[in-house]
Amino acid sequence: MDSFSFGNFSISKFYIKIDKKLILRIDEIDIKNKKTKVHSSFEDIKSMISKAPMILDLFQSIDIETMKIADNTFKIRLDDDYIYVDNKFVNIASQYSKEGDVLKLNIYSIYLKDLDLLLLGKIKLDLHNNILVFLGNYDYKNLASGQLNIQSNKEELDFFINSGEMKDIKFIKKYVSLDKIAESWMYDNVKGKIYLDYLYGKVNLKTLRPILKSIKGYARVTDAKVKFHNDLDAVETPLINLQYQNDNLLINLKKPIFKGISIDGSFVDIHDMTSLKYGHVDVTLKATHMLDDNVLGILKAYKINLPIKQLSGKTDANVHLYIPYDSPMKTFGVFKSKDSTFKINDFEFYSKQGSVDLINSDLIIKDTDFVHKDMIDAKVNLNINTKTMDSKGDALLNKFLIKSDNQEIVNIENKKINFGIDFKENTKFTIDDLETEILFQKTGTDINIKDIGKIYPYSKLLKDLAIKKGDIDIKLDDKNNINFLTNLYDLKLPLKKDGKKVDSLRLFGLINDKKTTINTYSNDLKIDIIKDKINLIINSYDIDLADEKDKNSLGQDLSIRLINSNIFLKDNSFYSIDSNIDLIKDNVFFDGTFGKLDIPISNGKKKIDTLNIKGYSKKDLIKVISKDKNIDFTLKNDNDFYLKLKNYDLMYDTETSRVDKYKKVKIEGKNSNIIVNDKYKVLADKYNITSNGNKAIFDLDYLNGKIRYTRDIYKNISLDAKNINDNFVNTFFDKELIKGGSFSLTADGKYNFMSGKMLFNKNRLLNLNILNNIITLVNTSPALINPLLAIPAVFGMVTNGGFNLNGYAVNEGYVNFTYDFDNKILNLIKIHTIGNSVDFDGYATINLKDSTIDSSVDLIFMKDYSKIVSYIPGLSYIFLGDDKRVSTKVDITGNLNDPKIDTNLAKDSISAPIDVLKRIITSPAKLFEK
Repeated sequence: MDSFSFGNFSISKFYIKIDKKLILRIDEIDIKNKKTKVHSSFEDIKSMISKAPMILDLFQSIDIETMKIADNTFKIRLDDDYIYVDNKFVNIASQYSKEGDVLKLNIYSIYLKDLDLLLLGKIKLDLHNNILVFLGNYDYKNLASGQLNIQSNKEELDFFINSGEMKDIKFIKKYVSLDKIAESWMYDNVKGKIYLDYLYGKVNLKTLRPILKSIKGYARVTDAKVKFHNDLDAVETPLINLQYQNDNLLINLKKPIFKGISIDGSFVDIHDMTSLKYGHVDVTLKATHMLDDNVLGILKAYKINLPIKQLSGKTDANVHLYIPYDSPMKTFGVFKSKDSTFKINDFEFYSKQGSVDLINSDLIIKDTDFVHKDMIDAKVNLNINTKTMDSKGDALLNKFLIKSDNQEIVNIENKKINFGIDFKENTKFTIDDLETEILFQKTGTDINIKDIGKIYPYSKLLKDLAIKKGDIDIKLDDKNNINFLTNLYDLKLPLKKDGKKVDSLRLFGLINDKKTTINTYSNDLKIDIIKDKINLIINSYDIDLADEKDKNSLGQDLSIRLINSNIFLKDNSFYSIDSNIDLIKDNVFFDGTFGKLDIPISNGKKKIDTLNIKGYSKKDLIKVISKDKNIDFTLKNDNDFYLKLKNYDLMYDTETSRVDKYKKVKIEGKNSNIIVNDKYKVLADKYNITSNGNKAIFDLDYLNGKIRYTRDIYKNISLDAKNINDNFVNTFFDKELIKGGSFSLTADGKYNFMSGKMLFNKNRLLNLNILNNIITLVNTSPALINPLLAIPAVFGMVTNGGFNLNGYAVNEGYVNFTYDFDNKILNLIKIHTIGNSVDFDGYATINLKDSTIDSSVDLIFMKDYSKIVSYIPGLSYIFLGDDKRVSTKVDITGNLNDPKIDTNLAKDSISAPIDVLKRIITSPAKLFEK
């Protein structure tokens, strides 16, 4: 038939014939408005297979040039053992044979157009059991080719496929729905020559969906590059093994290298690969290498910021990343190191052995050796939050040492502590137990100790300086210099400032390999410590050592420079204008200028209060020498006293000065006088005073005069004064008492009683107030020279202003006397003088306790009188009377201040002399007052 049509159906050149079976030839069939039920090549083949038995049973030959059904156009040929089908989805060319219910196809080609897939092989179709078997090869878009084996029944399809070399498998994307994380590992992260060794599984033919549990596969990637993260360089590996099973894909890398670092043992495991709900990627990274920037960069790409960098040694790193499709990543890791140096920001430390666990953002350091220079040696447990860069931990401090080469500040050993580290900018350690912060910076290390008391038990320096309260900021630089600033409180220092005790100081300083320097901000206190020696400069402080032992408690050599500073000792004090004091062990050396001195030495005009001296105090020995070498003082064993004076005067106070506290005394003076009680000056060209407890000797030379005083073990005392001149006497009493001539004195006795004799030779007595001074001196003289000053004091009875003539010349004379020291009774046994005009002869007893006198004196006025029994000069006006020689007897009794005077001269003839005598006697009575 040329053509025919009805409805939407039209045919041209239609030919049909029945032989054994139907023979059909058609040029064109057009079926309009008929919707196709086939939408893919796979459905098309399925439809063909389902219709094949019926077609083969009915037709012997089919040749349809064109068949249009809706938008699909077919070309079909069936002839003998050959079949050809071409349409929108497939092109099939194959031989076929049918044996009973079994249809066999020897396929020249099956081309699935929508898939661009070419199949070659053989198909065996069991029409009775609906079983299909395909054994052959495939070629997919020139991207992949290999073997494909299929066996299916009505419900399921089993398949096996492999492939030769492929560049990638991105072509699978359109057929398999995966999460973007899984897709990145399937299609993007792995590059190289891909070989699919096998992939087999099942497909549900009703749903046309694979049965995931049934799918297994194995592939290889050679000369591979793997990107674990887009922000990382690729890992190079000669081989990657890909294993797929139970919807899990395992990616194993053989000898992977990342930037020259072996990460052997690293792999990726994708679980529940096709499940958007349960799918997740496990990334395991392993490396035996330093935790350098390259290794840390891998972790950082996954937002794992380890605040630590390894500079030497090796670390076994094993990091596991759990990356779910629909929730945040979880991280687990273990790092084990040996003999390694690490750096945290600018802080470096050494670890002999360490172990670190990483759990999400927490880095857990366990029982890790922690050594920083010579400063820290600890066993550390630490938990670091890598997000906040805060941490808390505990440690066993084997050693925590802050020191320079020659000065130790803190040394802690075998102490458990709690501490924290802040890694935000610089590394800052906080040790709670010690209230200490340590900040490690590029330029150095800052240490802030908020409470010095916390580290006091561990600081020799603080113990040496007795510093227990305060705070200190320390900066260690890369040259091992230590700069510090400190506030100190509750100090137990022997210092005062402006009258107030110094109990707090604000100091700054520097410690280096040469010395330690400490200063106050006002620069009035400075300490330099060089090795075991301390140099201390004190300016304008008062130093109170009254309760301190004269000992260097620092256990180090100490050199002190004192400027404008008062020093208060237990028994004395002095003012250092500018001096140096060195304490070496238990020895003290000093050199400088001292003021405000209270020493019994005069320069002849006033007491010396400033001296430039040097000396030392060693064990049981004190030595002091003035810079002009005129003062030389030595004290041994606190008992032996030696003093040499030249051109200086010795001062002696009978009330306060004591020499009897020394077992041995030796005083040598040259051109040195002795000042007694700031009043009496004993002139001397030279003198020697020696005392050893058993015996005392005092020798004095002045011009031709000599004085010797001795005391023996039995307390026998003697005094011998010879050729004493007027200058000696007048100087002693600071008055013109005697002119010309000389006198001598001898006396001996016990410590409480003595007797003696004074001799006069050609003297002129100018001012008889000498008696007043003698008696006063008796009561105030020191034990050393009391006998000298215990001269009979009877002269005081008849001298004191009222009997003041131009002088009484004594050609010769003597006074015999005794003195009772206990009862203070001066007994002038015999008074005898011979003068030019008047002689005296008599006696006197003076009680100095109750100030009374009992005296009887004969005055002889004529030259033929040979003896004068009194020593009361000043009566020269008597010679204004008659030229006859007159004698009279005068009795003096009663109170020394107002004595009773009786005489045998007629009242009218001797009234004037008696009045004069009364004035003479009443005035000296005051001399005996204490």
